[in-house]
Amino acid sequence: MYMMVTQSHWKFMKRIFPILLLVVITLAAGYWLGQRGDTAVPRLDLSSGTQAVYICPMHSHIVQDHPGTCPICGMDLVPAANSETGQRGAGAQIHVDTSTQQKFGVRLATAELGPLGRETRAYATLIADAGATQRITPTVEGVLVKLHAARPGQRIAAGEPLYEIFSQDLLQLQNEYIDYYKRRSQSLKSADETRTRNRQMLESLHGQDPAGREEITKGMSQTEEQISSMLLPMSRDGERLTSGLKLAGFSDAMLQQLIHKGKSLEIVTIRAQHACTVTEVSAHAGMTVATMTDILSCTDSGRAWLEVVLYPDQAGQVQEGDTVTVEFADGASMHTRLTGMSAISEGEARTVRARIPFKLGAERHLGDYADVTIKGTPFTALSIPASAVIRSGRGNFVMRALENGHFMPQEIEAGISSADRIVVRDGLEAGDKVAVNGQFLLDAAASIADTAQRYDQKKSTSGPLASSPP
Repeated sequence: MYMMVTQSHWKFMKRIFPILLLVVITLAAGYWLGQRGDTAVPRLDLSSGTQAVYICPMHSHIVQDHPGTCPICGMDLVPAANSETGQRGAGAQIHVDTSTQQKFGVRLATAELGPLGRETRAYATLIADAGATQRITPTVEGVLVKLHAARPGQRIAAGEPLYEIFSQDLLQLQNEYIDYYKRRSQSLKSADETRTRNRQMLESLHGQDPAGREEITKGMSQTEEQISSMLLPMSRDGERLTSGLKLAGFSDAMLQQLIHKGKSLEIVTIRAQHACTVTEVSAHAGMTVATMTDILSCTDSGRAWLEVVLYPDQAGQVQEGDTVTVEFADGASMHTRLTGMSAISEGEARTVRARIPFKLGAERHLGDYADVTIKGTPFTALSIPASAVIRSGRGNFVMRALENGHFMPQEIEAGISSADRIVVRDGLEAGDKVAVNGQFLLDAAASIADTAQRYDQKKSTSGPLASSPP
């Protein structure tokens, strides 16, 4: 029994020994490399005034004690100015002498309280004017023989053919119109002949029996009433037939052709009454169409809307009547007024649309885009140049200039932008000066100074590592 336990224990030790040996070697190597790293890389005392410190202008965490280049962006490291700690909200103050400011290209601007012209930038699209869009539909049943307006975007001049149709109803209507004119012509001819005979009889009794003349005059009046009663229903029929043919698409020239030739058109060509642009085609040749079937839609070629899309923050800054500047891709521009703002927001983005009437010329097409600048009513606010603001994930900052070349990062609450200036809601007062150029370099230097300040505070409170209790 003892021998079995000893042999089993020995086999277990043989298996676990290589693993333990590998762990020991790894720990020893790590300790040796750590000690070597501590001795190879000297610690930088950022708070020391005698040791030179070089930083990357774009990556403030890259710090070393000798000149070189940034391993991230490749820029030359620049010497950092000595930091002077002080009380502030967002970081440490720094001092930059005049020569360094010139090297950094630092320029100052003053926070000013004054009138600003609010500008809102958006985009717009040329769309068809819904009030100028016409649905082309037949008023009779028939077969669509040919479609001349066959594609959206096709421009149709006044009088050009839209489509051709064959219709039994339309053929019958033409025949009735031709018959009406024949009957009308005969009735008018008969009425003229009757009037002529009565006038001749009246003239033959000139200077004779007055009683006879009175009797003939009375008979002429009765005859005229009979002619009128006969022609009136016929005239109404003519109006009905004429309206029906014109509603079906017949022009005055086509009606005159029916009267002159006395023969109906089996296939009727429907033409555009005015110039238009095809926006939709809903039918095709060979299709049987019924009354009010959509064949195509056209819009007036000269009328359109410039539809401006405004997001919720933009819609609250503009109002109808504001001045609008429109710039197209080809460089053409125009000035107008904002009109037609919708009272309903649309979609998940809650956009509001405004539609400005636009006269569409040959150089513009429906669907064209344009940049829009809306100038609102001026207002008074505290503002600084937009270039002075440093935007980061922690907020908006500026480099505020203090006395004697001192600078301090200052967090601000930014408002709307107007041209090249931005409104400051909180963080600055009128008369404060901020850096508008070179502020990113100043911010990097301030970050280094802030790091040094925190390092010194930590070192002074914790003491040397060797004195810490085990």
